[in-house]
Amino acid sequence: MRKLGIIVLLWLNASLAHAGFVELFNGDRVEGDFVKLDGDSLVWGSSNFGTLKIARAKIKNINTTMPMKLSGSVTPCLLDGMKQEYLFYSCGGDPDQRSVSLASLEVMLPFESHIEGEYTYSGKLSVTGFFAEGNDVRRDIKMKTHIEYRRSEFRHNANLEYASFSSDREAPDELWLGKYTLDWFFRERWFWSSDVSLGADESRGVEQYYTFGSGTGYQFWENSDTALALTTGLTYLNERYEIPEEPEEDFSEINERFALRLGTNFRYLLPLGVSFFHENEVTRSLEDGSDWRLTTGTGISTLLAGNLYSEVKVDYNVDNQPQQDKRREDTRLMVGVSYEW
Repeated sequence: MRKLGIIVLLWLNASLAHAGFVELFNGDRVEGDFVKLDGDSLVWGSSNFGTLKIARAKIKNINTTMPMKLSGSVTPCLLDGMKQEYLFYSCGGDPDQRSVSLASLEVMLPFESHIEGEYTYSGKLSVTGFFAEGNDVRRDIKMKTHIEYRRSEFRHNANLEYASFSSDREAPDELWLGKYTLDWFFRERWFWSSDVSLGADESRGVEQYYTFGSGTGYQFWENSDTALALTTGLTYLNERYEIPEEPEEDFSEINERFALRLGTNFRYLLPLGVSFFHENEVTRSLEDGSDWRLTTGTGISTLLAGNLYSEVKVDYNVDNQPQQDKRREDTRLMVGVSYEW
């Protein structure tokens, strides 16, 4: 520990006299200091041109004496330049050299900023609904808030959701959900994901449910224009069902089980500020292979002004073993607005 402390102190002192350059494939060379990675770009403090954003794909080489925090490393790392698309570095005084593709690197920031707790914060609030009068009377509304907090290789996500679905002026079915997810990037693209959720869904006859899940994920890519992630693992589900007026003989009020889970999350920015997104998750009981459920959300959001977007979304859910008097499939079209920050 003492040796490591000395190494850290020497490297942090050396960082007071940073000097470096970025070399591009077109032959340009920009003197200055590393600032941060920002999506698919490198933010570089140029000596002559101020702060620049340089696409990672244009970078041929990086040179800096600044101690860095990289994905999967708990000690300061020194960069040793690039060969083709690979960035070479060594960490914690270890003479063995490591390498990683610059395009796939999820975390790289000055180690000093890592110690000080540099973080990013973003969120989204959306309100969607569907209303109809006449032969079909509908009153559907859905509100959802998503908050993301990132610090170093940890990504925190919190989701709050509430929905009310009514038809033919009947009492509405309500849905609510609170979910927290923690992702830890232990390698360049690989992360360990754990989550906990609590909710209710009257449209499926579920009075209350809670889940605990854990598994691994792979971030294929993530930048300002597009992202794709795959997660898989094991989850525990506990559901308490509403009791029907005339329950069947095999009706069980509580269903608890362990299940395999597979999910994907994809987004892509189209021209003219239009963004396509799709997310889905399927769970399958380990005890009963026919007990599975699929939930998907697919939509398009369009920039209106500033951080305000219009949103059209289709939710499609399948419960292969629905409760008594409930349908197996459920599809809803929602139109509304969202605000992002």
